[in-house]
Amino acid sequence: MMLPYLRGLVALLPRDPGAAARIAWWWLTGRRVRALAQFRRAVTPLPNSYRLWLAIHQPETFRSKASIDGPRLAVHVHLTGSNPLNDALSSLVRQSFEDWELYLTTTETEPPTVTARHADDRRIHFWPVSVASRAAGLKAILQETAAQYVVPLPADCVLTLGALLAYAHAIRDAATNAVFYADQDEYGASGSRTTPWLKPEWDRDLFLAQDYLSMACAIPVEAARNIAVDAGWPDEIAVYGILIELLACPDAAPARHVPYVATTTPPDVWQRGSSARAALVANHVGVPVTTGPFGTLILHWPLPDPLPRVSIVIPTRDRIDLLRTCVDGILHATDYPLLELIIADNDSTEPASITYFNEISRDPRVKIVRWPHPYNYSAINNHAVTHAGGDYICLLNNDVEIIDPSWLREMIAQAIRPGVAAVGARLLYADRSVQHAGVVVGIGDAAGHAHRALADGQPGWFAQSLITRCATAVTAACLVIEKAKFDAVGGLDAESLAIAYNDVDLCLKLRAAGWHNIYASQAVLIHHESKSRGFDFAPEHITRYHQELLKFQERWQTVGFADPTHHPKLDPQSEQYRPGL
Repeated sequence: MMLPYLRGLVALLPRDPGAAARIAWWWLTGRRVRALAQFRRAVTPLPNSYRLWLAIHQPETFRSKASIDGPRLAVHVHLTGSNPLNDALSSLVRQSFEDWELYLTTTETEPPTVTARHADDRRIHFWPVSVASRAAGLKAILQETAAQYVVPLPADCVLTLGALLAYAHAIRDAATNAVFYADQDEYGASGSRTTPWLKPEWDRDLFLAQDYLSMACAIPVEAARNIAVDAGWPDEIAVYGILIELLACPDAAPARHVPYVATTTPPDVWQRGSSARAALVANHVGVPVTTGPFGTLILHWPLPDPLPRVSIVIPTRDRIDLLRTCVDGILHATDYPLLELIIADNDSTEPASITYFNEISRDPRVKIVRWPHPYNYSAINNHAVTHAGGDYICLLNNDVEIIDPSWLREMIAQAIRPGVAAVGARLLYADRSVQHAGVVVGIGDAAGHAHRALADGQPGWFAQSLITRCATAVTAACLVIEKAKFDAVGGLDAESLAIAYNDVDLCLKLRAAGWHNIYASQAVLIHHESKSRGFDFAPEHITRYHQELLKFQERWQTVGFADPTHHPKLDPQSEQYRPGL
């Protein structure tokens, strides 16, 4: 067993000696898959598990001194006083990649005294600037350096040992003049490292709502030289101002993710600068922008004029107590004016149901369609959609409760954007914990709901449940899509995925057709999950569920699936984001 795993067992021993003994026995007797699975479950919750994660997952090849035939890197540190933090400079001098140069910019006329210890290192340059801002320093370095890339480093942050080598490998292997960004973590107590931010792949919507790049990135010098850098930008958004010019246009080349923890920051740096960023984003994108929680931004995409008609489809069988709440919320507590409601009745038999259907069908916005066949969620919805008169479809479960009148406006504002297909909502359980904040394909070897059970409004994993962003898939418990796109991919699979995974399958078909899906965090509803039909793991459903699971796994190769909204080193068995050992 590798040394880090042995250390993990030693840490586990006083807390759960039985588990430690079982893991060791299974390993020694050759049952290593079982041993590693149990090890991950037992050790991940331990207080020092991130230290163990670093020992296992930060590649050793990035820690030893190395020279590669790759790019020259310039590191920029802007000093707001006469002395920089020693830690930032020390972290650079210790780098395993040695083909770098450091530019220290400041308004001071004398070189910082800390550099005296490295006076013989010709890679370190002192560069006075006339304007006391980080943006002015970056602008000067971009014009002067002969390096291919600049790595901006705040003076209160440090580079991890293999950071520059990780960037250099990624830049060399990609052979493109793109922006590169890496993962980051924070200083903990007594100088320990904690709170890793293992980031998703490039997502323009996420980048506009949250600065997840600038604390750990490498900027292509040639592309950035012509950017009109504003020396008046506040220091905390100087790098973001350059990045938004390089990345935020819809046709811009995507940034490339380097899955390596490259920068260690002070606590909560990721929440800084939202007010200043809001003005930058609003100016660049041309839509109103307001600040959200935890340093995030909310982009208010406009609705078209005239509004498109939306057909809301609700499959149901009896359970009028649930349906009434849902329908009342749509007809009387939703502020979207141009909608029709299609109730797809799957053979209801209770007299109260028939009475209620007759009652609500008097509303000219309501249509009742019949599906007198065995329950097949996909078939019921597909049938109802053929009766839809709207340009957009909203698939909605009968156990959803409307709590915010603007929910449908928020979803349509996303669905009409170019390239967008399925749009999902933030769904909460009755206790106001998260039920759905996007679907991650590959969790549990199939698909799972991101951030499930997180108390609503809490940051959780870097506020991701509170940010409108790309999602690989969203749940059809509340899903809006243009009818033409729904039809273009054949709707829901009524033959192989009658009940389970049909919504994720739909979203993956949409992605394969060239569109992307959006999780709309500002559309918030309550979902009383599966109250009307029960859970897939109930004894009467288990055989059917396993058949559909196998079909879904086979079709999309979900075992080991690399979801771009997740991270390859997050626990693939957990809906609560955490590093996976």
